[in-house]
Amino acid sequence: MLPLSDEGLDSAKVMRIVNHPVRMRIIELLAVKPMSWKELSNQLGIRTGSLYHHLDTLERIVTRDQQRRYTLTKLGREVFDELNDEGKTQAQSMQGIEKAMKKRTLGATVREVFVPRSLISPLTSTRSRGLGSLVAISCAAIALLLVSGNELVLFSFSPSTGVLYSIATYVASLAGLAVAAYLALAIAFKERGDLLTLFASTAMSFVPLCAFGTLLHFLTASAPSPGSPLSVFTDSAAVTVMFAFFQAWGAGIVGAGMSVASGLRVEKTLVVSLVVLYATMLMVLLQGGRLT
Repeated sequence: MLPLSDEGLDSAKVMRIVNHPVRMRIIELLAVKPMSWKELSNQLGIRTGSLYHHLDTLERIVTRDQQRRYTLTKLGREVFDELNDEGKTQAQSMQGIEKAMKKRTLGATVREVFVPRSLISPLTSTRSRGLGSLVAISCAAIALLLVSGNELVLFSFSPSTGVLYSIATYVASLAGLAVAAYLALAIAFKERGDLLTLFASTAMSFVPLCAFGTLLHFLTASAPSPGSPLSVFTDSAAVTVMFAFFQAWGAGIVGAGMSVASGLRVEKTLVVSLVVLYATMLMVLLQGGRLT
């Protein structure tokens, strides 16, 4: 069972997620008051593994407060109200839940840009879509590398020695990072992630950095005058900060892809992608701390 998310929602999916006796009971208990892990476990009388599974499945309905107690989110309250409205039919309740789940806040919108699970999911929902997305995104990333004259090594880039070398380093980085993500899921979480989804999302994670490299190439080539807003791109400290920002964006996309590929909560998979980010930052440092 996949956790609640913004993508692909319909009444049938909402019903499958919410309409489970244990999850219904969790919602009912937390609607009364926040509860600790021990209190929930005692009330439900289920094994630790099962309780973790149900709480993970209800990730957007249940959260933890500052006292580390489980409580309902705003969405969770709306779900509870819909399910306990005696004046509504089951179908009407499900429609109300679905509408509540689709409400977006500014924070959720920003999260979907930098951790785009809702974009990766439909792009990789079938084998043909996943393969098509992988090819299209890879072509876009390689085109950006060729235009900027760069080569890519994971989340680091530098001037290329030739077209074939740019393509070869991109393919090697793509394969290395996707396989590393697959192994991390298997070793750290005992999950078998969908390899095609990992490849497509990894390709997507390179696009922000490739686009930044292309922008940097054109702006530095134009030699902006001192005092111009564009002169920030000639300042090494500012460029390094921007570089780190796009690295972090790429790591977020990798984490989102791992989450979609395995069904794990994105908070867990982001930890692994950040390890990769730190490793590539170390690589840049060993190269002399320069982008070029």
